[in-house]
Amino acid sequence: MVTQFLLEPILHLVIILPLLLIFMKERTTKNYLRVLSIVGCYFIYYFALTLQYHFDCFNLINGNWNWDGKIYGIACGVAMYFIFRRQFSENNFFTFKQNKEGLKSALKVAVAILAIAILGGVVNEKEFNLETLLFQISMPGIDEEIMYRGVLLGLMCSALRTGGAAWRSPAIIINAVLFGLVHSLTLGDGALQFNSVNFIWTAILGYSFGYITIKTRSILIPMLTHNLYNFTLNLLAMI
Repeated sequence: MVTQFLLEPILHLVIILPLLLIFMKERTTKNYLRVLSIVGCYFIYYFALTLQYHFDCFNLINGNWNWDGKIYGIACGVAMYFIFRRQFSENNFFTFKQNKEGLKSALKVAVAILAIAILGGVVNEKEFNLETLLFQISMPGIDEEIMYRGVLLGLMCSALRTGGAAWRSPAIIINAVLFGLVHSLTLGDGALQFNSVNFIWTAILGYSFGYITIKTRSILIPMLTHNLYNFTLNLLAMI
């Protein structure tokens, strides 16, 4: 279990590290340090997110969902922000202020995501579970947007080439790939397991949240959209 605990994040990083180096905007010490920070932040975050699965003393809430891991993940994300924020000061998305020029296109993407959640919830069925609804309306959007679109995307935007238009930004694409990998590529029972459907869909969601972040220059709307997507998808399936 401990081996799996260590190897899964390493496996994800082995895949994205070459992409980070290929799309680095300048071969400077500062940008290499940013790439190293991305690797370190992700590894520590993954460690925090899965602590309770490997060490019983960190399993405090004992719910059916990963409440403990998400709380540790949020704490880790906030800590990483304060530690590394100087490295992405020009791409600091931890703000309530919205970039008005990109707000319209960002809201269109947010509405599209929520429309998909409504459709997905209507065509699926599951038993009512209050804990699931409480978890989905609170934890994933806060935890994942702080780390993936706040800290990691901020570092990526600062270290990588812009790519011109926001939709083709290497930072958004690589961030989405990493987001897809963490939801699909695992080591279970000593074997490598990859769920291609999960990868494709979560990568699309990660790309969408990244696009909204870049256009608004804030993680506020991605955070709200993420939680509303999860909540709506589950609630409508339970009704």
